[in-house]
Amino acid sequence: MRKAVDLKDWAWQVAADAYRLNLFSQLTGRTPPKKPSVSDDELTEAISQSFTQVSNARFREMIELSTDAALEAYDRAVSATIRLSRNRRPN
Repeated sequence: MRKAVDLKDWAWQVAADAYRLNLFSQLTGRTPPKKPSVSDDELTEAISQSFTQVSNARFREMIELSTDAALEAYDRAVSATIRLSRNRRPN
């Protein structure tokens, strides 16, 4: 039996993961090895350490870039799912 997944909830989770990964990567200059997401503790630590190393303007820029990446991930997830759904429908 397949579990039904709400497209909107799933796409927002993809977007949230993209945001967290992008922000973590920008703050630390690295990505977590072999992990699809960043834990709360990892992101909190990266943000805490950045306060002494990153200017307010640069931090705002990182937030904006991460938000853009998250919105793009959301759009791609929804578009790909809709496209796949249309291809599976009988004509």
